[in-house]
Amino acid sequence: MMKKSEVKKYYDDYITEQYNIGVNDRIFLMYEKLKNLGLSPTSDVIELGCGIGVVTHLIRKTVTKGKVESVDLSGASIEFAKSKINYSNVAFYEGDITEYQPKIKQADFVTLFDVIEHIPIELHEKLFLNVSKMLREDSWLLINIPSPSSIEWDRINAPEALQIIDQPVHLEYIVQNCSKAGLEIISFDNYSIWAENDYNFFLIRKKKIYSGKPLKLSSVQKAKRKVWREKIKRFYNF
Repeated sequence: MMKKSEVKKYYDDYITEQYNIGVNDRIFLMYEKLKNLGLSPTSDVIELGCGIGVVTHLIRKTVTKGKVESVDLSGASIEFAKSKINYSNVAFYEGDITEYQPKIKQADFVTLFDVIEHIPIELHEKLFLNVSKMLREDSWLLINIPSPSSIEWDRINAPEALQIIDQPVHLEYIVQNCSKAGLEIISFDNYSIWAENDYNFFLIRKKKIYSGKPLKLSSVQKAKRKVWREKIKRFYNF
């Protein structure tokens, strides 16, 4: 396994490149996904692998009353982020996210945006077990990664585009590690940003035990269901 000090050094030296990239299509899309899932002014967010804080900068545009806790292995990146983002409800910490203990005990959202492909596979079980502690029953874990096939393509055709650790993370690995950590994948999307099917997105939560308890619907939900059933009877009855 590569030494942690080597990885830290790589990302300490990667700051200028990150800053030059800024808010690109991928990063803004992650912010949009958070908002679509209910990110609000009062949300508490733990951002793991924050780099220089580009996503943090976007999250803070919505989260004005809740807390944002952003963590990265690179101390230099954290110091740079602090110099750019200065709000009382945003905190940056240097730390190894496979063992980091956040100040926010259980967040509304925990993010791993383009991070786990840079963490050795043999540490993923430890990472998922640690992240699971950061979630409540109703919290969301969001993971975004390059699709395994896109990384495998880069290894052959564009190795200069890869970072110091940049490995394909296959769906079965994430399923296995979620299961070991008491988590479940609610949705998986193999989608496209710059090339066909170049990214994977996972929406994950604490695993819930099925109880057979009837679903509680609001009056609006009940009305929508009634309209839906009438439509079925009128147009699709067998």
